[in-house]
Amino acid sequence: MTKRLTLPLALLGMTLLLSACGFKLRGMMDVPDALRQVQLEVASPNSQIEDELRRALAANRIALTGDARYRLTLLRERHSRRSATLTGNADVAEYELRSEAWFSVIDREQDNQPVIDARRVMLERVYSNDPDNITASGSQESLIRQQMQQDLAQQILRQFLSIRSGS
Repeated sequence: MTKRLTLPLALLGMTLLLSACGFKLRGMMDVPDALRQVQLEVASPNSQIEDELRRALAANRIALTGDARYRLTLLRERHSRRSATLTGNADVAEYELRSEAWFSVIDREQDNQPVIDARRVMLERVYSNDPDNITASGSQESLIRQQMQQDLAQQILRQFLSIRSGS
C-alpha cells in the first residue's frame, strides 16, 4: 500500500514545488487583464514574424479581436544574410543572419495615442557553413531563421506586456 502511494505523492510534491517557485513553460508570461485582448495589424503581406507572433499571443491566452483597447502593428521587417568569415580559399566559412522588426502599439481608448512608438527589435546569429554539405547548411539556416522569428515574436510580446494601462 505504501509503495503505491509513494510515486503519486512524489509527483504531487514535485508539482507543488515547481509551481511554488514560479516555474512556467517557455514563452508563458503573466498577462494583466487589461492586455488580454489586442488587435494585430501587419503592414507587410509577406511577414515572416506574423505567424510566430500569433502563436505567442495565443500561448499566453491573449485574444486577437478587432475591438481591443490596444492595437499592435508590425510596421516592417528586414532579414539579411552576409558572409562573416572566409577561408583561405575565399570560401565562406561562416554566415551572419540578421532579422529586424519594427512595431508600435497604440491605445485606441486614448485617441490612438502611441504607447510604444515605432520600436525596433533585432537579432543576429552566426553559423558555420560547410561547402561540402550544401543541403545541411541550407537546413541549418532555415532552422536558425525559424528560431529567430520565434525569438523576435517573444521580444515583441514582452515589450507589449510591459505596458502599464493607466485608465
